[in-house]
Amino acid sequence: MKELLYFSFADLMARAEYHQEANSLRYVTHRKMTYGERVVVEQYILTNFALKTDYYKRQPSLFIYVGLDAQLAKELNLFHLKNTLKTLVEKEKDVKDSVNGLISQSMQNYYFEQIGDMILAARREVKEGETGCSSVRLDQLKIKMEELVRAYNNYTGQKITIHEVIPSELKSYFGISAETV
Repeated sequence: MKELLYFSFADLMARAEYHQEANSLRYVTHRKMTYGERVVVEQYILTNFALKTDYYKRQPSLFIYVGLDAQLAKELNLFHLKNTLKTLVEKEKDVKDSVNGLISQSMQNYYFEQIGDMILAARREVKEGETGCSSVRLDQLKIKMEELVRAYNNYTGQKITIHEVIPSELKSYFGISAETV
């Protein structure tokens, strides 16, 4: 059984191997280790990697640091490259999600304001047209309001209706029953 191990605290790549016939754990690293690094690496191998094997179940057992392996330096570079690419992809996704969130929020605010402006326009139309309110103009405002509500729902994920948006004093002018919710 073989396993590549990366220790981020020391930027160290190691390969641990278990040989069942000899009941031995051997490990190599891509560079020389300090005493502190060696203690941590060996403790990890003995408490994590060894438990996946029969190392503690059989006697005698052997634990050996073999030394350096130049191939591990290549593995470390490949590991760093993969992590860099992964990080870049994640950052790109985060930026894309953030931009999409900002666009959505901006569009939500825009349509919210447009709905408010449309309500004000309808109130003005009703007030100005008290002597003869233009039903054609109110029908146009209603159609526009329905489009704005659909667009608002598209960016918010909500399901509000024109019935919920139109104030009660304007509902009769738009042909909406005041009791409709």
